[in-house]
Order: sequence, then C-alpha cells, then structure tokens
Amino acid sequence: MLQKLRNSANIAMYTRYVHSLEATSRKITENLYKHLHNFKGTLMLAYHRQGYLPASVAYWFILTMNPEQRVVIHESNTIAYYMLPYHESGLVILYSTNPYAASTYNLLQTARLTGYEVLLVTLTPRDERINTLYSRYSKIYINTRDELEAALIMAISTYYVLGELYKNKLGSRGKRIYEHIEEGLSPIVEELVNRYTEQLERIVKFKEVVITSSRLLEPIALYFAEALRRLGINAYYQFFEHIDNANNILLLSTSAEEHFTRELRFKYNIMDTTLENMVLNTDPLEAQIYLALLAYYLVYSYNRAIKT
Repeated sequence: MLQKLRNSANIAMYTRYVHSLEATSRKITENLYKHLHNFKGTLMLAYHRQGYLPASVAYWFILTMNPEQRVVIHESNTIAYYMLPYHESGLVILYSTNPYAASTYNLLQTARLTGYEVLLVTLTPRDERINTLYSRYSKIYINTRDELEAALIMAISTYYVLGELYKNKLGSRGKRIYEHIEEGLSPIVEELVNRYTEQLERIVKFKEVVITSSRLLEPIALYFAEALRRLGINAYYQFFEHIDNANNILLLSTSAEEHFTRELRFKYNIMDTTLENMVLNTDPLEAQIYLALLAYYLVYSYNRAIKT
C-alpha cells in the first residue's frame, strides 16, 4: 500500500481514472444546470449518507457567489418532516448515495405533495420496483455501486455546473474558478498527490484516528473517515470543540483558516497527541473537491494493492 502511494505508474493510472470521472461528471451536468439556471425561489439541498459532500459543495458555492438566493441544507428526513410542509414551493435537490433508503422516497413524496419541484441525484437502482417508484420524478443516475465514487462524481458535476453559473460573480474569483474548471481536474492530480504523498503515508500508518475540521469542511472530513475505514483504519469524525483526548488527529483545513487552525494546533499539542494538519492552499470553494481526490486516491491505491 505505502509503495503504491508514491509509485509513478499508480499515480498515472489514477490520473486517467480521474479523467474518466470527469467525463462521467460532464455528461450529467445538463440536467443539473437546467434546474439551477435562473432559479430564484427557495432552494433546499437535501442529502443522505455520502450525498452530504456534493450538497455541501452546492451550498457554499451558492451562499458565497449568490447571497440573494435563499438556500437551505439539511439531511433528507429533516427537510421532509420539518421544512417542506412549512415553506412555500421551490426546488429540492436530493443527493443520496443509497437509492433504496426509505428517507429518499419519503422526501420525494413529500416534495410532490407540498408543491416543490424535485431533482433526485443518486446511484442507479438495481431493483426494478425502485426504478418504477422513481419514474415520475426528475432524476440523475450515477452508474456505480461505490458510494464514495458516486459522491465524488456528484461533487465534481455540481462544481462544474456552479462554476459555469457563477463565472462572472465576485470579479476575478468567479473567473479564476471557472478557468480551473475549463482546465479540468486530471491535469493537477499528479502535482496534488505528489505534494501530499508524505502526509498520506503517515496517515495510513495510523491504526485509529480522529478526523476534524471547520464546519465548511465537515462533509469531506466524514468522506475522508469512510475512505480510511476502507483501509482498515479505525477512523471517525468528531467536531473540533468536542475532542478532549485522542492519540492521533487529522485536521483538514484551508490556508484561509490559518487563525482558526493555529488555536486548534496549540490545543491539540497540549494534549500530547500526534497531529496531522492537511492544509489546502486553494479557494475554500474548491478545497472539498481536492481533498476528495486525495481521499479517494487512498481507496484506489488500496484496491489496486490487494489485487496484486
């Protein structure tokens, strides 16, 4: 596993893999763009399981680039039971990595009954009964059985759509993000992996680790924890204020959060813990995408290692 992480052939194969993910992501952007283009009402971003990542990418993009847009994010049951019945009609986008969950269908029904337009983004169901239930709704299917891979595709697609929508917002910031999207992700994979290889190697040596972050990066922290669990590491997420004792801590952050992380590093060093602070020096709106690429690189490398 450790040898795979810095193996140039492995990195090259992962780069090609990311290129294929990008191609898949671009194929599904049209439907998402159609729903978000010129939408002015209440937008509710619902999520289930690893759908938290793409929902969060959408939420922070919209909140930052278009503050006039009313946007809400919450897990699917909360949206269905406590929000849809008490709000005027609008649009619900549900990101779910489990198409068989009762909460997914419950939200779709509630949205229809309360007059909300709804778009379901989920994995392709393998059960014809589920396909029949979803046939009346607008949907985007991701053709994979891997929840982490599906969440990554959803997140990339959402990133592409919103980068296009807001390319003229906030001056050079919107333009710069759109330029990154035009360039694509696969050209930066090798540089990204090489920059963080040593840190990734230290992380995978942990037998157990607590992962934490700001609220902005909470979804990718949860995603990272699931990726590490697939490697056999006892990894779990904990809110930074709730960590009182831990042998190993992985702190995910961006360079924009330096003041915030400085305080946390001081606190965790007093605890005599082993701290890995993975810092992304990029726009916070893009950080979750890049961190997801790093997390899934571990899964990809592990899967290849156990096959050889």
